[in-house]
Amino acid sequence: MDTKLITLVVFICLSGCLTNQPGQVVVEEKSFNMVESSSQVSKTQSKKTDVKKNWSLPVDSPIQKNYSEKDGHYGLTFDNAPGQEVRSVRKGEVVYSGDRMASYGKMIIIKHAYGFYSIYNQNQELLVSEGDAIEKGELIAITGDKPFYFEMKKYEEPINPLKYL
Repeated sequence: MDTKLITLVVFICLSGCLTNQPGQVVVEEKSFNMVESSSQVSKTQSKKTDVKKNWSLPVDSPIQKNYSEKDGHYGLTFDNAPGQEVRSVRKGEVVYSGDRMASYGKMIIIKHAYGFYSIYNQNQELLVSEGDAIEKGELIAITGDKPFYFEMKKYEEPINPLKYL
């Protein structure tokens, strides 16, 4: 085959890649356990509302200390009694369940859709294992003698849980 003809065909095929027209890129959310794709959500406001409805408190106790970046307190400390139930704040998958970090006590980390993580610290007993699929409100742990400590992250950045709970 003629080299000029092959070169011409390749340039014609690649010419579509060199457009600057808006609306040519489509981004789809591929998070696990996601109910709908981003193309199905028509308004940003409705998406924010839906995300907020999917969260609940991890323990039924008053908050002793709130999230404060200024004080370096990146979570919520609860005024709980020993032996209280700890429940998942949202549907997700357990990515850590153990006590390798002594200062956090027995800890559970759950990965949720949209890059969220919830972290449950200072537990007496862990009732889930790594890899378990968890539903919102499912019993995952029992609190210990120390105040229960809860954190949330968006990817790796700490966020204020009260914005979602």
